[in-house]
Amino acid sequence: MTDRSTALPGGIGLSRLRVYDTAAPDGVVGGTPHLHLCCTEGYVVTEGEGAVQTLTMAGFRETPLRPGTVVWFEPGTVHRLVNRGALAIVVLMQNSGLPEAGDAVLTFPPEVLADPVAYAEAAALPAGGAPVGWSSAAG
Repeated sequence: MTDRSTALPGGIGLSRLRVYDTAAPDGVVGGTPHLHLCCTEGYVVTEGEGAVQTLTMAGFRETPLRPGTVVWFEPGTVHRLVNRGALAIVVLMQNSGLPEAGDAVLTFPPEVLADPVAYAEAAALPAGGAPVGWSSAAG
């Protein structure tokens, strides 16, 4: 996270997300640590409680999340959402949609990686990645 404004170049994705309510391999409820090489990301908390854990060259930070909290971080920030009770957020991502072309490569068999159409089909999220009743829009 940063104290200065960070531009959101490229297509902006806006989606609503309910954070995982299952335990990660280390027993923490929520997601697993990951990073985006080219993607600035921001969250606006709409429901529940939790935290976002981040790791940058400045060190580890855990930011509490509750309704109304806004957090923002730049590409290369290792981050993880922790769900401490019905955590729901609005996500703004510089790279609209998944997969993040040019940002990350998902692991599939070589024949899928070699075929852009097969890769797009394998990497697509069901129903566009939005739970029933939630919307997602690019702008």
